[in-house]
Amino acid sequence: MNETTALLGIIPGGTDLLARLGGAASFHDAEIVSLTLDRSRASTLVLKVPVGTQQVFARLILKQWIDVNLSGFSHQNVINRLTIRRTEERRIEPWEVGVGMQPGEFELALEPCFGAYGMIRANIERIELLDNYT
Repeated sequence: MNETTALLGIIPGGTDLLARLGGAASFHDAEIVSLTLDRSRASTLVLKVPVGTQQVFARLILKQWIDVNLSGFSHQNVINRLTIRRTEERRIEPWEVGVGMQPGEFELALEPCFGAYGMIRANIERIELLDNYT
């Protein structure tokens, strides 16, 4: 079992996503539909994940201190792979001290295929499955 699959097993809603994916975390040719950062509500990452001849939309509800390094966002954002792993300690910069938050515990690496790619560091509060996304 790879680390992404194991971590999805402990994130609320992750086992439902794994069941839809056939038990293994395969995000090849998934597409980043949206990334919303919101200081007063939940921040979200929505992926359109192919499952055989169908698709599922997975909304990851992100919280805590969110670091984002994303490049290439366009009209189509297909990723080669999504890897979720536990983060390592990171330096807290002087201007970040005193905001009352801690850096997120997961790192989501979005490996490029066409369009957006990069890294998001956050806590994943839960994963919601959607039949469609509007």
